[in-house]
Amino acid sequence: MHLPSFEQLNSALQTQHFGDRLPELHGFVCGVLSMDIAYPLNTTIGILVPDLENVVFDIDIQEQLDHLFDATRAQMTDPVLQLDLYLPGYDNEESDINLSTRVAALASWCDGYLFGLANAGLQEHASLPDDTAEIIQDLTRIAQLSGADTGEEDEELSYVELLEYVRMSALLVAEELQPIKMTTEIQ
Repeated sequence: MHLPSFEQLNSALQTQHFGDRLPELHGFVCGVLSMDIAYPLNTTIGILVPDLENVVFDIDIQEQLDHLFDATRAQMTDPVLQLDLYLPGYDNEESDINLSTRVAALASWCDGYLFGLANAGLQEHASLPDDTAEIIQDLTRIAQLSGADTGEEDEELSYVELLEYVRMSALLVAEELQPIKMTTEIQ
């Protein structure tokens, strides 16, 4: 299931004073779903931006948010690991968004993801399997990135590799914290 247009939803949320926090919102959603696939996502905006807790979004924005939440839930449980990170340029592969902006958005996504894990009940890293604890430490470091954009081709390649690491890490943590129960029934 594909996510809605990043640019359209981001623009719509900015009119509601949400700012450029859509990557953080998606990270948060992925984090809470990693702990609890039945997490009530309708409270998510109010948790991230308490000033918007009682804001009623127009029907178009609410439908896009519902689509984002439903698609993310489907992707987080996809047995073929088809999670998309919802970042600037998501719906436009030929995007001209500079690398620094994309790195900052990825850092925001990781920050939201970690907040989502904590909000859904992840208490301490000591009780986690070593691989999961290491991933969470890595995501914490990535959340602190600010990015650089010198135009070097190797920076772009590093970003793509980091993006894939974050994507797979989120899926691995979800599988470790809440193993997907797959049926073995052949259709």
